[in-house]
Amino acid sequence: MKIGDIVKLIAKPQVDWMLNYLDKTFQVLDFPTETGVEVMMVGSRPEWVWIIRKDNLEVSDEAGGHCGDSAQS
Repeated sequence: MKIGDIVKLIAKPQVDWMLNYLDKTFQVLDFPTETGVEVMMVGSRPEWVWIIRKDNLEVSDEAGGHCGDSAQS
């Protein structure tokens, strides 16, 4: 995972409220901490930015589905 990648939440994120966003994609903006990633929800207006743990995300495939493997930094 790197800045500029399009990512999705993993199928079973660590926090329950994230389940509401499994169908959304995010663009990686930065890595502000060792385990955190700053992402912006694609297509949100106004821009919606989160800082969450990297292990809740995976790089999205071309079809927009889950890749099956957790993303590695």
